[in-house]
Amino acid sequence: MSRMDTIKSRFEKRELPNLLVRKFLTEYGYDHGPVIARAIVDDILTTIEQCSPEQIPPKTILWLAVRREWRGRKKGLEDSDLVPVQLQVVIEEEIELLMAPALRRERKARRAYSRARFARWCFEAYEQGGVLTLLDLSLLSGLSENHIGELLREYEAETGKIVPTRGTVHDIGPGVTHKAEVIRRFLRGESPAQIARVVNHSQEAVDRYIADFQKVRLLAQKFPTVDLPALTGLSASVVRQYIALLAEYEPGLSLYQAEGQRAIEGDSVFSASSERRPGAQAVSREPEGRAQRSLDTDEHRAILEQMPKKQLAESFSVGH
Repeated sequence: MSRMDTIKSRFEKRELPNLLVRKFLTEYGYDHGPVIARAIVDDILTTIEQCSPEQIPPKTILWLAVRREWRGRKKGLEDSDLVPVQLQVVIEEEIELLMAPALRRERKARRAYSRARFARWCFEAYEQGGVLTLLDLSLLSGLSENHIGELLREYEAETGKIVPTRGTVHDIGPGVTHKAEVIRRFLRGESPAQIARVVNHSQEAVDRYIADFQKVRLLAQKFPTVDLPALTGLSASVVRQYIALLAEYEPGLSLYQAEGQRAIEGDSVFSASSERRPGAQAVSREPEGRAQRSLDTDEHRAILEQMPKKQLAESFSVGH
């Protein structure tokens, strides 16, 4: 080695990454070789850099959010399921809401400010690969989870956008409005890929909601509504929303009726669905009372093939 090579190698030994790799190999009992040790060290240093307070701009909070691509685990979250995200404490547009004369006169300025800020935090975290829970938002703001949930529902109703909280993105918790919105858009003719982009959901989640809805639609014609949660594996609240969507978009679809009871069709299932939403498509009736627009396509039959054979046999053996 030349003198310059010796100087370079001696200098590199004093760099932090190389020092840590040497510690792995000589002091920590690590025996998987220098290449893997270097990969571990690089990952550790990257994590430290992401979480380093010195790298955070003014008026910004560093927060550990659940990773957006989290795949459910029954035993809860692990350290590897978290990702650091940076959230701006406040932006100019939100300050303007606090100062808006009309909102101040009606004592709505603080509510509008909080609603806009919570929604923005959720979108900021989502863009950085994380999702926030209502508890996260509560700890960040000092407000209750119930109040924050109410504000986010107001935001969604006013803007038509689904806020990407952990509950909506990972399909957990009691809220099911996002499922109904996915199916409503599907029934209006939007493609699953387009829906996933608009509602900030994974393609996998959107496809699952659509498949679940199609199962409910099939079985609702053969079994009582009260039996559908057990048959589909869905919660009763989700089933009720899907039945309400059937009543709204396919009022001519004949649902299950017990012997001696009148036919259960359309809006008679849920009175809350009697008012048609803007953009809802009317469905004309055929002589048999069936909707002309059928959802039983080849795609639907493929989904049915994934259902248990015993369940399918029973569903087609029961008459209306």
